[in-house]
Amino acid sequence: MQDSSLSDDVKKANRQVYNNAAPDVYNRNESIFNRHRRLSISAIVSECARQSGNDACLDVGTGTGNLLEFLQEHFTEVCAVDIGERLLAKIAAAYPDCLFAGADAEDLPFKAGSFNCVTCYALLHHLVSHEQIFSEAFRVLKPGGVLYTDHDPNYYFTRFYHILYKILHSNKPGFGTEVEELAEYHNTKSSGIDPEKLKEILLETGFSSVRIQYRITDKSSGNLVLNSVLVSMKTLANIFPCRSLRTHFSILAVK
Repeated sequence: MQDSSLSDDVKKANRQVYNNAAPDVYNRNESIFNRHRRLSISAIVSECARQSGNDACLDVGTGTGNLLEFLQEHFTEVCAVDIGERLLAKIAAAYPDCLFAGADAEDLPFKAGSFNCVTCYALLHHLVSHEQIFSEAFRVLKPGGVLYTDHDPNYYFTRFYHILYKILHSNKPGFGTEVEELAEYHNTKSSGIDPEKLKEILLETGFSSVRIQYRITDKSSGNLVLNSVLVSMKTLANIFPCRSLRTHFSILAVK
């Protein structure tokens, strides 16, 4: 059962953080805005459009518009919602063909069966639990529609990394402030998100098929030690198909 008080606090933290966010600063996040990740996103969005139909797509938790340029290429109509309504006002001019709405991901202001595709990039870790967001995605999707989620912390890796995170940031929040720390709930306050449990929730919600893909972060760094660790992880992951060696996951679920 979701703790509604905690959930509300996390939502308030996210609204505060993203309403105050500067798009040009946020877009320097190298784990998202790097060439390899952009190419991967483009290919997945194209697959979603082919599978679901390309009439309309809803991007939930759009942030600074990470997916919008790709969605506009493949869908006739693109809508974007985010809890940070002031952030949407900052990016709207860059995407004049998109429709924007400040909204809670767990209470979407759209009629049932409105969209062929719903996308949630780097959103799930900002929500304490996921039953309601999946229920809302299912509701607004047309029959045969596709839900795409990506860039959330994989529990099977993060359960170990979280111990190190707590040690490294025992005296200072890793994301800068306590509010930002709360907003990044499953990156900071939990051991990540279990994709297999999400699959169970999605199937119980009514989705007919769910595909999980695990991956290692595309982030590079000036830190030689960190880069060496990532290279070692990728080498091991190519030898051992172990989900504990993957930092993130994505999901494609069909209604």
